[in-house]
Amino acid sequence: MSLIIIDGNSLLHRAFYALPPMNNKEGKPTNAIYGFFGMLLGLIDEYKPEYLAVAFDRHEKTFRHERYSEYKAGRRTTPDDLRPQFPLLRESLEKMGICTLDLLGYEADDILGTVSKRADAMGIRTYVVTGDRDALQLAGGNVNVIITKKGVKEIELYNEEKLMEVYQLTPPQMIELKGLMGDTSDNILGIPGVGEKTALKLLHQYPTIENLYENIDQLPKNKLYEKLVDNKESAFFSKMLATIIRDAPLEAEIESMRFHGFENESCYEALSALNFTTYIKRLGLIPGENAEEKKIETEMIGEDGLRALMPVLNSAKKLAVLDAEDSVYIAFDAKKEYKIEFSQDLFGEGMTRELCFSLLKETLENSEVEKTIHDAKDLMHELDAYGISLNGLAHDTMLAAYVLDPSIKNYSAEKLFEKESAAMLFSVREEQEKKIKELSLEEIFYDIEMPLLQVLFEMECEGFRVDTEQLRELGEKYEQRTKELTDEIYQLAGKKFNIASPKQLGELLFEELQLPHGKKTKSGYSTDIEVLESIAELHPVVNKIIEYRQVTKLSSTYIDGLLSAANKKDSKVRTTFKQSAAATGRISSNEPNLQNIPVRQLSEIRGVFLPSDEEHILVAADYSQIELRVLASIAEDANMCDAFNKNEDIHARTASEVFGVPQSEVTSSMRSAAKAVNFGIVYGISDFGLAKNLGISRFEASQYIEKYLEEFSGVAKYMKTIVESAKASGYVKTLWGRIRYIRELASSNYNLRQFGERAAMNTPIQGSAADIIKFAMNSVSKRLKEEKLESKLIMQVHDELILDAKIDELEKVEAILIDCMENAFKLRVPLVVNIAKGKNWAEAK
Repeated sequence: MSLIIIDGNSLLHRAFYALPPMNNKEGKPTNAIYGFFGMLLGLIDEYKPEYLAVAFDRHEKTFRHERYSEYKAGRRTTPDDLRPQFPLLRESLEKMGICTLDLLGYEADDILGTVSKRADAMGIRTYVVTGDRDALQLAGGNVNVIITKKGVKEIELYNEEKLMEVYQLTPPQMIELKGLMGDTSDNILGIPGVGEKTALKLLHQYPTIENLYENIDQLPKNKLYEKLVDNKESAFFSKMLATIIRDAPLEAEIESMRFHGFENESCYEALSALNFTTYIKRLGLIPGENAEEKKIETEMIGEDGLRALMPVLNSAKKLAVLDAEDSVYIAFDAKKEYKIEFSQDLFGEGMTRELCFSLLKETLENSEVEKTIHDAKDLMHELDAYGISLNGLAHDTMLAAYVLDPSIKNYSAEKLFEKESAAMLFSVREEQEKKIKELSLEEIFYDIEMPLLQVLFEMECEGFRVDTEQLRELGEKYEQRTKELTDEIYQLAGKKFNIASPKQLGELLFEELQLPHGKKTKSGYSTDIEVLESIAELHPVVNKIIEYRQVTKLSSTYIDGLLSAANKKDSKVRTTFKQSAAATGRISSNEPNLQNIPVRQLSEIRGVFLPSDEEHILVAADYSQIELRVLASIAEDANMCDAFNKNEDIHARTASEVFGVPQSEVTSSMRSAAKAVNFGIVYGISDFGLAKNLGISRFEASQYIEKYLEEFSGVAKYMKTIVESAKASGYVKTLWGRIRYIRELASSNYNLRQFGERAAMNTPIQGSAADIIKFAMNSVSKRLKEEKLESKLIMQVHDELILDAKIDELEKVEAILIDCMENAFKLRVPLVVNIAKGKNWAEAK
């Protein structure tokens, strides 16, 4: 038999500082509790205890405080976002049937000591779990002490043998050690000037403090001797304070700590309230009373089994599909699923992905069969390769997970649910639908994200044609420029070196040329772009190095990247649009990334993107200053709304307000500064950031921002109230209702809190703009199909849509774009769309 007794306070503190901020759906901080449960489940898996208890300190003072008023006086106050996690943890543990203990006048350490002694006497193997090394005095007999080392994952187990190996001391001598060296964390003084090394040396010669003082005259009459003589009383008093009580009047019997395992319903309720989906899945918990009935049966089938299943497939009303790496799972309900594994023999016979999908083709293409799928767009590409369409898609569990919490980094089924299962998708869908309704996210999920999935799939299939010959010519141009820059850099440096090596570059700039630098680390000096820009005016070689990096990156990322990505048959590049990557709701693009072409080379690179053939032309529809229009509407700022409603130049109007001059007297530099402030406000820019962008002092930048917020008082009010609201609720919403949890606002880390405040301010703006363009994309795509046009949507870059338009459909296409985009959402100011067209993307600006 075994028992685990845990110091709840110690582990919760460690977990709090080890993990980033987390909140449950009510906005309560939960990161420490999450870390605690991670360790708890690991301990249960490892030691499989029959008894389990968690001990806590009480708020009242203990007998040690009565004996010594300065006991623990130096400890810092509990952080605001940790304090509420103590009662929440205790409540959750009790719901899960785990015994919790405290005792008036005593510390959790004393409960550990008392419980471990009682269990030891009963012959129960005991594990005391804590982050406090004071507890090492408890090791011995059946008692082992587990010390958490780093965060909540690294642990070290001590018994008598381990103590002797590490300290050459017995468990009772650990009390003597504390008596001599003291403990700063508990404000136990010990003997001033005696550290662990000296204390150990003394105890290896004299086993107890009593024995040491009985033989004090045998010691050399040096400074140590004087310290020992002068602080004798402190040594004995410190020993008393460090002694853990092992016979505290604890009423709870060992039997009351019996652990019966995790009962499904109560544990599900407790962990669900904390939003700990990972642990719910890890424990296999299921909502509802009849959990046993909901266990999933998995049947492995091959070609014969799948063929035998055809009658069921053909009559199915609903189907869940999970496409795994080497298998496909299908299910018709939440109770049973079929796993189709791909395997071939030496002769190439057996189940393949193509054969599997060909047998499923009729059901997959049947729109009458309602489909629940995880990452449907990826599956649609798989099917498209075999000439199969996916119809009847009703719910994508990956997209639903993203809508419910857009801050998660990995939405794979394995990461979200900790297992691959098609049948499970039914219960996951049921839970997601309930939460989507509770959080009023129906429009975001059903009207925006789900239809957009099909639109993005079609855009990815269509692709964007590039002029490969022009790309090669650009590549030669960049290669030539790279050679020129290399020679110029060598000449200015006075030697040849590896320009691409940060180490060699750092040595040249900061040691040989003696340019100012930051702190040197083990890897050398930092030579990132910020460092180089800060010293660019100090030596001509620096600007050449910056240009060298830009040209080589363009060559490798865009020239080589686009050439390798271009399809050999049609010269089209097919990017992947990531629908669930950005916490703000924005779409991103990768493999290749077509949304991040450097501004200076924008026209040159965009010039290689062409319409599909001579009968088509590229049409670009770009929202005019959509984020500022959203800001004006959300903030209800009278001046900003007035400018947009009058169709004024918003940057000139801002310059006029900030610099106090009529618009007719606004200079180009004033307008540029006002533009930087306008867009800086959207991204929560600081005076430091604005100063850097404009090349002015922080004082000037702060004055610009201050004046701006005076003139646009609605914006100033919005920035204040949205942060306060986010702190209170734990999240912000877009105009369409999309939710983003801002967990960083609850952090004890200043930089994370600052990030959280900026995210709270700009997410409703960026997110609302993203929602609007997504809705517009759905509308445009739908209208093109309804009017049976051949023109197609092929690209989205931030606030811009690109269409491959049939020349004879141009008038209709432009009308559709204006109508769908300008009427996507009704703001307090008009949405304005600018249309451009051209024979390449650069011309369509």
